[in-house]
Amino acid sequence: MDITIGIPRGLYYYVYYPLWKSFFDYLSIKTVTSIPTNKEILNEGIKYSVDDICVSVKCYHGHVKKLLDNKNIDYVFIPRVITESKGKHSCPKLIALPDLMKNAFINYKNKIIEGDFYIGQKEKKLLNEFLKIGRNFDIEDKEIKNAYRYAKNSFKKFLNLKLNGHNFLQALDLWEGKDIDQVEKSDLLIGIVGFPYDIYDDFLNGGLLEKLKTLSVDFIVSDMIPQFILRKQTKKIPKDLFWHQSNVALKAGLYFLAKKEIQGIIVLSSFGCGLSAIYTRLLELYNKKTVKKPLMIITIDEQTGDAGLQTRVEAFVDMIRMKLGEL
Repeated sequence: MDITIGIPRGLYYYVYYPLWKSFFDYLSIKTVTSIPTNKEILNEGIKYSVDDICVSVKCYHGHVKKLLDNKNIDYVFIPRVITESKGKHSCPKLIALPDLMKNAFINYKNKIIEGDFYIGQKEKKLLNEFLKIGRNFDIEDKEIKNAYRYAKNSFKKFLNLKLNGHNFLQALDLWEGKDIDQVEKSDLLIGIVGFPYDIYDDFLNGGLLEKLKTLSVDFIVSDMIPQFILRKQTKKIPKDLFWHQSNVALKAGLYFLAKKEIQGIIVLSSFGCGLSAIYTRLLELYNKKTVKKPLMIITIDEQTGDAGLQTRVEAFVDMIRMKLGEL
């Protein structure tokens, strides 16, 4: 089948990309991912998006536009992730993602393939959505079901890599058969809390992960924590948050605060994002009332710069090392 589908490197790419790629691979549909975020992509995204929206969604517009403009790409895949666990929904703006893209790029709307994903619900509901996607290309249901099963098993292998101590980027390299750098163990471990698409987009967050590596700091990311550990944090809060990713970030942050081997926490928040503002404030309040662990909040927007962030991260790491008596 001579069809090429573009997958934007943003938002839920940093969660479910292996699932979607495996599905299309099985059906012999070629996939192309947009290049990593750069200034041009961000500026293009700002140009086509509405003002009162977070920088991550603005940036996603830029990735989509890049793929839509590519004449070698037949369609662009825009997922609508509605739920990720039972009773927990996604951000309303992310649920509206296909509609936002069709409105922003009205001349390209026939080039957009969308899918409604109720992850964490009844499996039949998820299978039916994959069937709808496959039928866009006149593929028999039997073959689509086989592709779904293959993708599900492939994604499970990817998740196991994360549970074995690898962050999304490392797990993705291993899943694709690439080697990863073996980093020498550091005596300083920092927990990073936030939405995956804010943490792993190196351009949007000013290269935070690379800065920590340069400073010889180990880090563990909130999306690496198993669900059974997150569930144990529920007793520390009056009630669960309504949104899945906010819930993960909050509970992972509570877990990091309780772990003595984690000496500090960096909380990433996107300017204008109400969901991240909630877990950020709750973690800040809980920390002040309990362990009083070094905690730094980084709010990212389209103006986030490299130099200022470098100074803040260096000062934060130095503060922790002074507290540990290493400086």
